[in-house]
Amino acid sequence: MSKSINTLTRQLRDLNADTRSKAVMNLGEMGADETVPSIISAFKKEQDENVRSVFAEAFALFGHFDSVVKTLITTKNNDESEKVKISAEWSLGQIAKKRGFTNVQELLEDINSQK
Repeated sequence: MSKSINTLTRQLRDLNADTRSKAVMNLGEMGADETVPSIISAFKKEQDENVRSVFAEAFALFGHFDSVVKTLITTKNNDESEKVKISAEWSLGQIAKKRGFTNVQELLEDINSQK
């Protein structure tokens, strides 16, 4: 990992919510695929609803990972925040389009068929 990717990965755990949000978006825009496990881990520990929503939207940039899709499905179905659920659903829609599906249901069926 480059120094900037390492720095951004550390910032996923920063005390400042804006820093965490910016870090995940920057990692997504950089295509820092190697950080996906760290991003998922930070997302699962995140308490701030607004930051979780940004993470959920940033996951659209990593939609080629089934682990990201599965995290979004769980979030869409179980998160206590309506805002975060909406962000997860939006990302799933973006990922479905990128993967060539006409809707989220087709994406979910494809993921489930791989089990």
